[in-house]
Amino acid sequence: MASSLYVRRYLFIAGLLLSCSLPAFLFAQGGGQPAQFMSYGAGARALAMGGAFFAIADDASASYWNPAGLALMGRREVTAMQATLFAQTSLTFLSYAHPTATNGTFAFNVTQLKSTGFEKVSISVNPTSQEIIGIQNLGSFDNQEQAIGFAWGRGVSETLAFGMLLKNISRKLDSSQDSFKAVDIAMLQKMSPSWKIAMGVQNVFGIRTGDTDDKLPLTIKLGNSLMLFKNRLAFGFDLTKAQGASMGWRFGGEYWLMNWFAIRFGLLGSPQIQETDFGFGLRYNAFGIDIAQGIHDLGSSTRISANFRFGHSIGEKHQAAVKKSVDSGFEAFRQGQFSQAADKLSQALYADPGNKDVTQMVARLQTMLGFVSEVTGGEEVPSLIRKAVITYVEGKDLKSAVNALRHAFNKNPKDDKLLSLLNLVEREAGISEITRKPEGPEIFTLVDQKIYDARQAIYDGKHDLAIRRAQDVIDLEPNNETAWEVMGSAFFLMDQKEKAKAIWKHVIEINPNNKVVRDFLKQLE
Repeated sequence: MASSLYVRRYLFIAGLLLSCSLPAFLFAQGGGQPAQFMSYGAGARALAMGGAFFAIADDASASYWNPAGLALMGRREVTAMQATLFAQTSLTFLSYAHPTATNGTFAFNVTQLKSTGFEKVSISVNPTSQEIIGIQNLGSFDNQEQAIGFAWGRGVSETLAFGMLLKNISRKLDSSQDSFKAVDIAMLQKMSPSWKIAMGVQNVFGIRTGDTDDKLPLTIKLGNSLMLFKNRLAFGFDLTKAQGASMGWRFGGEYWLMNWFAIRFGLLGSPQIQETDFGFGLRYNAFGIDIAQGIHDLGSSTRISANFRFGHSIGEKHQAAVKKSVDSGFEAFRQGQFSQAADKLSQALYADPGNKDVTQMVARLQTMLGFVSEVTGGEEVPSLIRKAVITYVEGKDLKSAVNALRHAFNKNPKDDKLLSLLNLVEREAGISEITRKPEGPEIFTLVDQKIYDARQAIYDGKHDLAIRRAQDVIDLEPNNETAWEVMGSAFFLMDQKEKAKAIWKHVIEINPNNKVVRDFLKQLE
């Protein structure tokens, strides 16, 4: 009798043979787990380097190797690869990467392993003796495994980038099929101008559908890359550990002998060496072609890929978008609309995380927003506060910011929030004598308090302190007659009579009718 069980069993064996027909290192690393074909690699450039591309990943194939590497791309790019593994079995890869001005780089890729022409049979078995009594040819069947991925990568600082890949993996062996949905995450960190490291986790979240119980293995990846001789020479070394499988490693290098010609080599192991790779690459303007040859226990395989970059460099659009946000932020900033300015500058910082000047401004603005979100109007106090905040955020002259805030506080000594802001800026400016709330009568202003403190310091014999207090008032009100008088008195008591005379003469310039100071100067002369 014919048994469909035998048909299914032979199909299973055929599928297993297909899996084992991939290079031996993949079977060792994957431990027979599903989606082994995704470990094969993409792009002849990377494969010629043994697949040690996790911390290099600077072209459209980054959507496969490390989506964080998409952040390195400056132009749109498409890459395609065809690899003949053995008779009637091929691996195809296609990827398109699209950089944007402010939101990172998006990419789409398709990876497909296909084997055709397998014979399907039905076996008739004698139910009593279990002997085969007939074999019926039912035609042929194909084995196809395919992955479709959507990737995104973006820099979050001058040296750090993150990326994510959403993928759907499907398998079909004759009438049996299943699919998996999973997420990969990765990062790329620039440790120095020549050294980068990468870390990633594959199959973080997985959803399975279909008629199998297989599960995608959680996989940890680490990578290093070293660029030498003005980036003409590159080395990569990666480690991969899939759940339930042995550790795998990849090592490779690339050297551009000329601007248009590169040679490459690579090794793969798990942990013994399983495959040796070599190849070369050609570049002409925006077009490139790469060829890689892999040698392993089952023989050799040839991979050919081509890539094409097109469109204007995203750098120009990127800078224009950043400049537009910065200009809008500065305009709102100068008008005293600090909350709006913070939003605009934050947009610029999102687009250009490595901009240190904008980073500092946003940080200072966020600090200011805790005290004041908007200061508009042409009155004296709002103008002083606006001037102080602008000076503080620009970070050019904190002492001027302190003086403007002190002057504003002198006009409005009951404003506790203004005092808190003043104290914050004083501390950042390194001023040890922090302004305090006036302790005198209700009518006392900050200037009144400073003059009172200066006079009290003279009575206590603290002449240096008296001079500092008088100077605080002069910084706020340059023509404050009383402050100049007190300062002159302090210098006189310190036996610095020439300085005292010069200061008192300035008092007469401010107020020619000051009879007390005029008479005292005559006595000294």
